[in-house]
Amino acid sequence: MSEHAKRTFMVVGTLHAGTDMAEFGALRADEHRQLEVLRAEGRVGAHYVSPARGTTFVEIIAADEEGVAQTMQTLPFARFFDMDVFPTAPADAAELAHRARM
Repeated sequence: MSEHAKRTFMVVGTLHAGTDMAEFGALRADEHRQLEVLRAEGRVGAHYVSPARGTTFVEIIAADEEGVAQTMQTLPFARFFDMDVFPTAPADAAELAHRARM
């Protein structure tokens, strides 16, 4: 995928009701390792969690929603969440400068 073909998407994941939290917790280290791999590959940006609401927010960089789904499926926690995908507007100059510093 060429650099200019990449777009940014915000994935909002809501934890399934009745999730086995012991099983979920056992995968935490694997989830964090995979997020780091995806960040290094330039496929994941920001990642936020709202434990009180059982919700996660993951910025995905991909060509399209199929690419988003492929990236999300590599995350061990993916099976515990219902996900909504939101295409975002292209990053402005300030955001691009911020990303370049990271």
